[in-house]
Amino acid sequence: MTTRSASRRMTLEAMVFLPIARGLVNHVPMKNWRRTLGAIVKPVDPPVMGPASTTENLGLSRRLARQVERAAGRLPFHTKCLPRAVALQWMLRRRNIEARLIIAVYRGSDAAMDEYHAWVEVGGDIILGHCDRRLYRPLMTFSNAAVGQVPRAEG
Repeated sequence: MTTRSASRRMTLEAMVFLPIARGLVNHVPMKNWRRTLGAIVKPVDPPVMGPASTTENLGLSRRLARQVERAAGRLPFHTKCLPRAVALQWMLRRRNIEARLIIAVYRGSDAAMDEYHAWVEVGGDIILGHCDRRLYRPLMTFSNAAVGQVPRAEG
């Protein structure tokens, strides 16, 4: 598969996952689907530094993040940071790349900033939802390291 066709496939995959993630975030209580993101871990735990930290996996993770951003720009609706992070978490999990999705609240009083923010980290590096971590207090951290492969639908 060429790089161009691989990028297109990743963008298409993101275009499938983003509306699903947006629908879940906006209309379904998180308790009903949060298991798809991985296990809840303590935010102070050290970042995942397993096989996902390899140069190859980190590079693929960054490419996937770019494709999620590209797909979000091509869809006819706006997707905020949480649906984007959810879609990327699913894409990484499908490839058995260990990652963390962090949902946090803004610590400051700047009215121009959204109160909540979500981002995805691989090997301790933010690959989607770039921000200054010091400005946010983590509320929930999901690690897909303990969960493994996303179950595939039968049929």
